[in-house]
Amino acid sequence: MSIRGKAYARRVMVSVLVVAACAGCSLVPAEEEPLKPPLVKPVKENYEIVEVKSGTIIKRISGVATVESTNVKNHEFKGVSGKIQEVLVLNNTPVKKGDPLIVLDPGDSAIVLKEKERDYEQAVYNLEQAKQTQDTNKMKIRLMELNIAELRLSDARKAVEGKTLRAEMDGMITFVDPAKPGDSVQANKTYVIISDPNSVRLAYTSGNTSDMLEVQAGVSVEVTIKGKKLEGKVVQSPSNTPATDNKQLAERYSKTIFIQVQDHPPELTLGANADINIVTRQKDNVLIIPPRALSQYLGRNFVKVLEGDSIKEVDVEKGLETTSGIEIVKGIREGQKLILQ
Repeated sequence: MSIRGKAYARRVMVSVLVVAACAGCSLVPAEEEPLKPPLVKPVKENYEIVEVKSGTIIKRISGVATVESTNVKNHEFKGVSGKIQEVLVLNNTPVKKGDPLIVLDPGDSAIVLKEKERDYEQAVYNLEQAKQTQDTNKMKIRLMELNIAELRLSDARKAVEGKTLRAEMDGMITFVDPAKPGDSVQANKTYVIISDPNSVRLAYTSGNTSDMLEVQAGVSVEVTIKGKKLEGKVVQSPSNTPATDNKQLAERYSKTIFIQVQDHPPELTLGANADINIVTRQKDNVLIIPPRALSQYLGRNFVKVLEGDSIKEVDVEKGLETTSGIEIVKGIREGQKLILQ
């Protein structure tokens, strides 16, 4: 084939290949473009909102107090050993001074007492016999023997009497140790407490020391007992506790408020409960927000203020704080809207 023929053949071949390539492209479907997501209007977030208002904020202590006696006597066995024979009293029962409370097993003390009574009577008889002799020395000796017998009889009587624990005052039994017959008595242990039901006060105890320290003696107290409203007055609080070396008593004084109620109404029975309400601080015409509106972080106090569709954090200075509201001294103004947590 001539050179011109070969060139023509190559041109024909290239043309065929181009046409084939184009045909192949048309056989493969073109890749579709991904669908764009539909435009959705964002939903406006719903907030729980409160408006800043001015008003009166009151800090108070409310709780349940218990009626107790201011005249209480603890009873214990002194210088006596032995086993309990009988417990004669029950809790919440009245007693008179001198009534027996607990009796110990007399043991040999009863026999010893009889012996000392015999010795005393013998000494009296011997002295009478000596007087008939008119012998001065003999009478002097017999009189000394009588004195000795009398002292020994007194000691024997005290030993027997010591086996019985007796009431040292009129009153109401407010505590009885759960001792049983046969138990040995222990020294310096209180077995019975008698309280005077006519000398009473209310006692309210709380572990919230900071709040309790705000209560001053003389402050008025609203007292409600058995549905009856009474007027009371604080007579002692942790802010004015008397000095004492008794650690247990000092601990109680540090967290207890004592309240005196006027006229001693019959509802104030020992052990009864009464609702108390003590106003410790009050402020009028101040800005108040609910506790849920205040945020705290690393010592910072701030609120979230809603202005139109925008939210901004504003630092605030708080004042009086209660469980129901917080006074805001600086940072916001009345009428602003705050977002609650």
